[in-house]
Amino acid sequence: MSTWSFPRLTAAALGAGLATGLAHQGLATLHSQRAHAGFEQRRLRCSSGNILTYHVRAGATGGPTLVCDAGLMNTSASWLLVADHLDPSVSVVLYDRAGYRGSLRRCPEDYSLNESVNDLAEVVADGVADDAPCVLTGHSLGGYLVHRAAGADALAGRVHGVVLIDPTHPRELLHSRKQREGSRGVNLTMKLGPWSALLGAGLLIDKKGLYSFAEGSPHYRTLRLEGSAASTWRAARREWDYSYAFMLDGGRPLDALDVPVSVVAAHSTMRDTPEHEELYQDYLDSGTGGRLTTVEGSNHLSITGGTAYAPLTARAIEEAIAGAGGRTAATAALEEAA
Repeated sequence: MSTWSFPRLTAAALGAGLATGLAHQGLATLHSQRAHAGFEQRRLRCSSGNILTYHVRAGATGGPTLVCDAGLMNTSASWLLVADHLDPSVSVVLYDRAGYRGSLRRCPEDYSLNESVNDLAEVVADGVADDAPCVLTGHSLGGYLVHRAAGADALAGRVHGVVLIDPTHPRELLHSRKQREGSRGVNLTMKLGPWSALLGAGLLIDKKGLYSFAEGSPHYRTLRLEGSAASTWRAARREWDYSYAFMLDGGRPLDALDVPVSVVAAHSTMRDTPEHEELYQDYLDSGTGGRLTTVEGSNHLSITGGTAYAPLTARAIEEAIAGAGGRTAATAALEEAA
């Protein structure tokens, strides 16, 4: 064997690994452009310059419409399992923020949360019928964003209720030492993740462990692939950089809303960071009604993506819709029986 054999073999192995990783990243990116089965895919150019993709599944005529916003580094696919368990009379709108899946960020300004809030308000105006009771729901960071959107002038009179699924609170890093310490690790991951994913390292991520919460879900493969897409990491990094500084600075007071605000909490959040109960109460107090529901056994991700917990989350959302004046087929049947 020549003296150059080992270096050449090493280079060849590294090249093959890089090529495989890049091919996987390309597959993940292509997969993320697909429309969701059973949904109509629509495009919207927002006043921000962003070109957004959102997905609509029509329910009963005159029935309520639920608009769903995902958490940090999650796409509209994270809502599919919950949507599978919702009453079919509820129209569902799944929204991808700029940079995720097929939604393109074309805003010429530096990112701010207000950009996402305004984009969401335009999705509601474009995708929800004027006479339909509209309820906004969001998971994690999406929860905070839909709460902000519900108070936007552009949606005055259009939103009838808000349901927050284990939501981010702007004061949580100051309120909870455990949350603040954990955020440092997330910060490091977000700095390294986009470049690693771009070079194909998404193939090396421990997907089995990271997405174990979704095992058995029909959407498991979609979630895993989207976790490898460089666009997912870039969008998450942009949102995280702004949100992290925003929360370290204490955020801003919650808007007072003239609609019911309900919170659906993960069991692990209430158990491991009991300080969140006070923050969730702050959300409840910001509206005109609503209640706190805990999904027993769930964690921050399985509350929407776990096969055992998504049905419970869907049920809690339906109860909140009914409380906001949205008449589903199930509530109509109960009214007729009474």
